Amino acid sequence: MEETGLNILNLQPELRNEFFAEAKLPDTAAVREFDTIAKLIRGLKQSGGRPESILVFLPKRTFDPRKARRIRLASLDSPFYVVTRKCTEKDYLAYLAIGVNAVLQPPFDKGDVQRVLNGHESCGIPFPRSAEVVREGQARLDFLMPSKLTRILGVNRLVAFLADEFGFPAEDARVNLPLVMDEALTNAIIHGNGQREDKKVHVRVYVSVHRFFVQVEDEGDGFDPMLAADPKAGDNVYRRSGRGIYLMREIMDRVEFKNGGRLVELEKRNPLNGEY
Repeated sequence: MEETGLNILNLQPELRNEFFAEAKLPDTAAVREFDTIAKLIRGLKQSGGRPESILVFLPKRTFDPRKARRIRLASLDSPFYVVTRKCTEKDYLAYLAIGVNAVLQPPFDKGDVQRVLNGHESCGIPFPRSAEVVREGQARLDFLMPSKLTRILGVNRLVAFLADEFGFPAEDARVNLPLVMDEALTNAIIHGNGQREDKKVHVRVYVSVHRFFVQVEDEGDGFDPMLAADPKAGDNVYRRSGRGIYLMREIMDRVEFKNGGRLVELEKRNPLNGEY
């Protein structure tokens, strides 16, 4: 099988050496290594749009999965792998939400290395897209989901598919909107419902060629969004938590809390279709 180019972000040399101990990199492999996210992104942008594989070895210290969003946006079609010693369920779901193809953890084997070197990751739908149906129609989803973090991936699959089908830019359909949904649903499940499986999260989605609109409502006690700490102020910049609302406001055109903070409305206009 033909090997693709490989871009390595080496933030933990020990882990990198352990990963390649089972199967060495072939001399013929086109490999580039970087030691910062900024250098990796510059390298990806200089690759001329070729979908080369991305392999990130995470540091021992805490790493915010949302930093990986910058890497994914720099190369939307590249197979993307994260290697780490520890990964919580929440972090694992966050990585998948932004399009990471696999999170690899030790012990490693030759199959892990070969998968990265091959770099073939795809998931296609065998039906043609109908421009007329998309232009003339709209999609509405209304469902209840249990307070389980593992259910978020299923919601994001629907969101990414619909946003792509209705002509949103790839960076929105495949990265930004799933990331926002991950934040909203995680907040509802953990902070709203306290991960109590007897409590539900109500999700309503509306998608057209003009806009993406969603409501996420939990069954918790609510909160005052005005009391949320500014993640850019003081020591808050060093905290991993508390960035969800800021991120949602940064990506979406409108973010509004209702029903005592139990319901959040999120809206994103399609920049490729200005009519509203």
